[in-house]
Amino acid sequence: MPSVRLCTLDQAPQPGSCRHFDLPDGIGCALFNVGGELFALQNNCPHMDSPIEDAAIERGVLTCPWHGWQFNLRTGISLMSDHIRIPSYAVRIENNHVIVDLP
Repeated sequence: MPSVRLCTLDQAPQPGSCRHFDLPDGIGCALFNVGGELFALQNNCPHMDSPIEDAAIERGVLTCPWHGWQFNLRTGISLMSDHIRIPSYAVRIENNHVIVDLP
């Protein structure tokens, strides 16, 4: 499983915010900081390929700002159907760097 270094820990988003990163394959990654915990998802809602970086997060649920589709922040699985999802990436901190593991 390939890993990508997104940023240093001090460049990561502050709690309650998100930051966009470009992955090597040209796909966008949205890195969310929720209460000091980092979550990484592909930065595209499967509904209409809209960016999710400005999504509302409440109680572990991400709501797409464009059309209101909702997803589990940890897994990227839709609350409407287990067959709809946003790819999510494992996040780890290593030597003061934020790293995501790609599938």
